[in-house]
Amino acid sequence: MRLFLQLAVLVCFAVAVRADVVEQGVRNSAPSGLSAGVARADITPPVGIPQMNWGAQTHVGAEGIDPAGMIATALVISDGSQKFAMVDIDSLFPNYVVDAIGRAAAATGIPPTHIRIGATHTHAGPFLTKEKGPVGYDLTKFEKGFDAYWSVVTDKIAGAIVEANRKLEPVHVGGARGAGTININRRMRPLNGAPPAVGRNPEGLVDRDLTVVRIDRADGSTLAVLVNFQCHGTVMAWENKMISPDWPGMMRKEVEHALPGSKCLFFQGAAGNQGPIEGFTGDLGVAHRLGRILGHQAAALALQTDTVKRSPKFEGFVESTAFIARQPWRVTGPRDGTLKFAEKVLEVPGREYTPAEVDKMRSRVRDAEAKAVQIKSQGDAWATHAAEARVRRFQDLLDKWQKAKGDPIKVRVQLLRIGEVVIASMPGEPFAEIGQAVKKASPFPITLFCGYSSGEGGEYMPIEGEYAFEGYEVDRTPYARQAADQVVAGMISLFGAIR
Repeated sequence: MRLFLQLAVLVCFAVAVRADVVEQGVRNSAPSGLSAGVARADITPPVGIPQMNWGAQTHVGAEGIDPAGMIATALVISDGSQKFAMVDIDSLFPNYVVDAIGRAAAATGIPPTHIRIGATHTHAGPFLTKEKGPVGYDLTKFEKGFDAYWSVVTDKIAGAIVEANRKLEPVHVGGARGAGTININRRMRPLNGAPPAVGRNPEGLVDRDLTVVRIDRADGSTLAVLVNFQCHGTVMAWENKMISPDWPGMMRKEVEHALPGSKCLFFQGAAGNQGPIEGFTGDLGVAHRLGRILGHQAAALALQTDTVKRSPKFEGFVESTAFIARQPWRVTGPRDGTLKFAEKVLEVPGREYTPAEVDKMRSRVRDAEAKAVQIKSQGDAWATHAAEARVRRFQDLLDKWQKAKGDPIKVRVQLLRIGEVVIASMPGEPFAEIGQAVKKASPFPITLFCGYSSGEGGEYMPIEGEYAFEGYEVDRTPYARQAADQVVAGMISLFGAIR
């Protein structure tokens, strides 16, 4: 018996000596059945383009460009029989570039419903509207150049999808969940007689769920990293005169630095009531710092993600300064490569205001107008600008409220399954509780929830409990109180179709 044990130990030593020096990874796995391609376009606009993202701002044209640049990145994924395209674009919303979907569909054969464009929701990019910037400013001289810019960007996005489709190669996909630390609830409650505001609410719900999806090439190098987090792109505010992707730009750079050769795509989450822990500034350094923080957090998750199945395998002992068990990581096979898709166009109730509510807003307009006249006579330019912006804000709301008749609103919701990962998406600005509810109900290990997507629907979508607190998002929403619950139920009902 003793001789048998000695022989067994000698065999273990022999196995350990003969074992591979290099750990096993993606290159040692059988194919997953998935292929993917990625392509990027520079969409940085020229200095001087309208940058009217804030009612408080006194300038119209941008005076500089953030070194992080403005980009659009397209990812196409396929299982050999169907394809899906996802685009990350530095923009407030995807509205200006939805024509790219039809163009890319015609050029690639990817169905239009299988192409999603998601905006990072930066508030420091090109934007042109009379609702923002100096009150009464003549914008007609900017319109031609502004439209030309978005026409070019639309072409570039379509081209990026075509290029990504052309570059398909075998891949493996895995995901991980962690926590990000740069966001906070932004629904500031009424304080000391002041009305509710957009600011910081440490007592409010904050969703710090940070999700990454890593896509590796067959040789083990990383092709792309998808990052999903919920935080408004409002670090850079009315004082800022730089075209900027806000914090997502530097976040992507940090991820790509940590995983060389990869492209990082950011999918904005349910950020309707989620803002940055530091924001409303003209200091570009703040946006870069917050972006780097989340970038390091996302990169750490991506580096820990296995895109194939691996586990430590005991392969004997090694006689060293210590008696060491040799347990190298060995590949046991590819991860699930199932690709499934489901979508639904929901009809949710629209909002309607009582005559008393409309009269109250009309009174706010009158009071603001009277105060603006008084302040203007005092000769303070900034105070006058603020007073006129207040009149415009209340008048815009009055116009909106008078038109609201409670008509149903269509909202397109989608689920895309990539093996163990699900990407849930919808347009507009859903509150974080909506994203949390869908993620919690998901039967899949990794679920991303993305707002700010192309498709029917839009605007803020608060949860029912927030209507009592009023405030910016609630005042502007076109949805009735029950809409959020109906959207959550509609999205959850789709999980069965992709299992």
